[in-house]
Amino acid sequence: MDRGEYASPGFGLGLIQDETWAVRGRLSYEFSPAATLSYIAGIRGFSADDSNFVTLPVAYRSFTFMDEAETQSHELRLNGEFDNGIVYQVGAFYFNETQDRESGFFLPIGNNGTFLSYFGRDVESESTSVFGQIEVPLGDVLTAVGGIRYTDNERSAVYLNGSPFGAGPPDSYLFNAGPARKDFNQMAFLSTLNLGSQDDRVTWLAGLNYEPNPDTLLFAKVSTGFKGGGFDSVGTYEPETNIAYEIGGKFTFGNMGQFQLNTGAFYYDYSGLQVSVLLDTTVGGQTFNAGAATIWDQEADFVAELTPNTVFDLSVNYLSAEYDELFAQFNVFTVSGTGDDINGIGDLDPTTVAVESPNFAGNTAPFSPEWVIRAGLNHTFDLGNSGSLTAGVSTTFKSSYFTDFYNYSDGEQGS
Repeated sequence: MDRGEYASPGFGLGLIQDETWAVRGRLSYEFSPAATLSYIAGIRGFSADDSNFVTLPVAYRSFTFMDEAETQSHELRLNGEFDNGIVYQVGAFYFNETQDRESGFFLPIGNNGTFLSYFGRDVESESTSVFGQIEVPLGDVLTAVGGIRYTDNERSAVYLNGSPFGAGPPDSYLFNAGPARKDFNQMAFLSTLNLGSQDDRVTWLAGLNYEPNPDTLLFAKVSTGFKGGGFDSVGTYEPETNIAYEIGGKFTFGNMGQFQLNTGAFYYDYSGLQVSVLLDTTVGGQTFNAGAATIWDQEADFVAELTPNTVFDLSVNYLSAEYDELFAQFNVFTVSGTGDDINGIGDLDPTTVAVESPNFAGNTAPFSPEWVIRAGLNHTFDLGNSGSLTAGVSTTFKSSYFTDFYNYSDGEQGS
């Protein structure tokens, strides 16, 4: 269906206003070519207007009454190059983020409407790591690269959940007084969750760079990746880890070096890949760990200097991203004597009900188009003493992809 034919939301257009500020800085002192000490820091703040809301057809409104976040990061690093060609860096990194959010999902039924859900989120995240990397020449054309990093993550939160669909009818004043900010201390059916997660991991990389001449570089490396676990309004989820294998080459050719070709391929072996989905507006977003996922890619970039002022570029990427194991859940409607109800299949107690979580193995990971092809042409016009003017044209093709792990047709974005 043409999006221009969509019915407009019954509550009119939404409103989003926010402010972001950031301060960043870097201070370096070079003791010698073999030792440079650097300090890199940044602080960022975000604040959304308390009247923000998003409308959804036909008449839903999602309100954000408070959304504030502040992050800061600090890195201290020592790096340099010795006379024998060894390049190194060692350092430490610290990150901290606080988030305060209050939101509600509103439906205009009855005299003034009702909140289907109402959430408060107070979250703090902290990450500390130390790292080191070294490049060692093995002769004139071969270089070995190695690195290691230790990361410690810790998160804590207080989740406040207010829903009218608790053990009894919704409070007529608290939930039917219209889309105004509520008082969590007085809200009916309030649940308070004190949540937390902590995990640490050592990751590493090892690789070889082969450079037989200044116009050719061949490389291969193996590295591990780590993303900390966490929690949502339903429960906790585990960290995700990845072993990545990469090979590739970079080539410059032509009489004047006017052609460049970069090729590469990678193979990612994920364990515990984190996938998110919104199953129920009265619960909020949920995150599941895929037991395993395999992602591999082949890519090539080509750049040609057709004339000193005209450059053509072309890139082609092929991606395969598939879940090997993902036990999650989906909503189904069941009819009972009391009317229609929604069940999250797979979330039932296996000791009392013989229902097994469906396995979405074989499905494609979301936002993973199989093909992405881009081409562009730029030309620079020399304007003499007035400078220059560059004009360009480009085109990009993406094959179809899914927006969630269910891979249903209504969640497919056309090419």
